[in-house]
Amino acid sequence: MQMRISSLLPFLALAAAIFAEEPWIRSLEKAGIVIETRKVSGSDYKEFRATMRVNASLQKSLAVMQDFNGYKSWMKDCKESRRLVELSPSSGIVYSLQSTPWPISEREAVVRYSYQKTAKPATALIWLAAAPDALPPTPGKVRIAKLKGYWRFRELDAGHTEVIYSMHSEPGGSLPGWAAAGMVAHLPFETLKKLREVLER
Repeated sequence: MQMRISSLLPFLALAAAIFAEEPWIRSLEKAGIVIETRKVSGSDYKEFRATMRVNASLQKSLAVMQDFNGYKSWMKDCKESRRLVELSPSSGIVYSLQSTPWPISEREAVVRYSYQKTAKPATALIWLAAAPDALPPTPGKVRIAKLKGYWRFRELDAGHTEVIYSMHSEPGGSLPGWAAAGMVAHLPFETLKKLREVLER
């Protein structure tokens, strides 16, 4: 009996963590894009989840995501983006630099990504996690040390895809309240809006 209980402990811990999470609260719904946010235990910053549907195939969606240098054409406030290293055909490390309004210091992120795909339903998950020590910090920039999230693309049919973008990060330094609020509402909304334009061209 003791062995059985011990074997269940990891699953019980996971279940407790899931049920302990705060509920999602819808903060914005506009132009076919839904933004939800929730509090994260131990953090001053909320997690967001942004959802939309696009008139584009899953294959095209993934092609855009794999164009790392092109992120700045659709990701809100992205000033620079590039892949630093390819660790495997489905994983690697990318760098991005985010412009900010004066007098806030620009933020840079070094992020490890990892792809997971399923056939039925046709879905692609891109897991994201901060890898701040993979590159020396840039003088004058604030390195984002904590970040985790994902992109999920689910094929609805041959020409339509559901897109979910979820993220929680600790931007580092100090941010005024309006900037912190924009991180979890305005930024993901504008990112998905522009991404949809790119995908539906």
